Amino acid sequence: MLAVMADVRPFRALRYAHSLDLSAIVCPPFDTISAEQQRELYERSPYNAVRIELAEESGMGRYESSGATVRQWTADGVLRRDEQPAFYVHRQTFRHAEREYTRTMLFARVRVEPWSAGAVLPHEQTFGGPKEDRLQLMRATHLNPSPVFVFYRDDGGRVRGLLKAAEEKRPDVVEFVSPDGQRQSLSRLDDADAVAELAKVFAEKTLYIADGHHRFETALAYRDEAKAAAGGWTDEEPENFAMIALVAQDDPGMLVLPIHRVTNAELPLTKALGRFEELFEVSAFEGSASELASEAGAAAFGLVSEDGLRLLKVKDPSGLDALMPQERSPEWRGLSYAIANHVILRRCLGLAEEQMRDYSRFWFTEDAEAAAESVRRGAATYAVLLAPLPVSTVLSLADAGERMPQKSTFFWPKAVTGVLFNLLEE
Repeated sequence: MLAVMADVRPFRALRYAHSLDLSAIVCPPFDTISAEQQRELYERSPYNAVRIELAEESGMGRYESSGATVRQWTADGVLRRDEQPAFYVHRQTFRHAEREYTRTMLFARVRVEPWSAGAVLPHEQTFGGPKEDRLQLMRATHLNPSPVFVFYRDDGGRVRGLLKAAEEKRPDVVEFVSPDGQRQSLSRLDDADAVAELAKVFAEKTLYIADGHHRFETALAYRDEAKAAAGGWTDEEPENFAMIALVAQDDPGMLVLPIHRVTNAELPLTKALGRFEELFEVSAFEGSASELASEAGAAAFGLVSEDGLRLLKVKDPSGLDALMPQERSPEWRGLSYAIANHVILRRCLGLAEEQMRDYSRFWFTEDAEAAAESVRRGAATYAVLLAPLPVSTVLSLADAGERMPQKSTFFWPKAVTGVLFNLLEE
């Protein structure tokens, strides 16, 4: 069966009025906002996008509050919908590890199809909680508040060339600095020839979810609800599409960070070390957690425990492989994140499968020093430090139809919320 190629289209974005300063209005995605940050965002501006993305609890309920906010801001002209469909070029300039990066994203909408269609492919497992939350928000607001972050192969730099040529024709740019210090710019791309050519190019491509598996699956569930309730269905209704931010695989700002594992597993250290020494060369590490994380790789892991830092190096790859799920491919079984979950956390530290779904027992961070600090202050008993995965590995496994363990990649930084919204109604 041939895979369906991606149906990528321009859209009429719902945007903040040009008179408003986006610096005070954009917010992080919902799943990164703490209660303290939520309050700070509320205080930053009466029009901050957090009031849609993650509203505070109120007498009417937070989803209903988000919906009421969208309707009120639209009526007041705070939010305005563009008259004609367009693509939107969004650039983020940011710093990481004393280096500056610029990432180019193309905001568009894509037809939502089941994963089995092959037009858009996942790379990680997902769980149900966030999907139900986002579905309730979509029901209340009738829009996509934030994009699904998607990447693609730009063979020959064809898309890059089209974007550059189109921007040179019409440099309609809005610039702002987000609260985290990133320099951001947004330009509308509505040249008819460029729009048609970009849609044609993407119709030949497969897309890959970098971040936003839950949002894509939620968009599909929302479409199915709308279709079931409709008297007729043409497949051209706005509910058939979701807002995406497209980034080329080889974009110079395509930065992937590791996601370390942290747990308060109750296994005593002496017993855990006995298990580790059966499978790994275990050596004490003198240095910081960040330095230890830099030593990690496909067959090496950092371990933080109550008495300090250790480097774990695989002794016998074939013996370790025998402990992995044999129904999975050799490439999947060799993933450091799969080994961390199945061998280090479950076999050596004794976590049960249900405990690894309990964020009070097992959690994640991209910050090695924060992981180590959790152990030092007693909130956790162990942290497992890993190396980032290359994008080529993500693509290879997605092409093979395999999903990596949850939280195997952290594409950084995330796209901010509030630059554009996608209405799911005419």
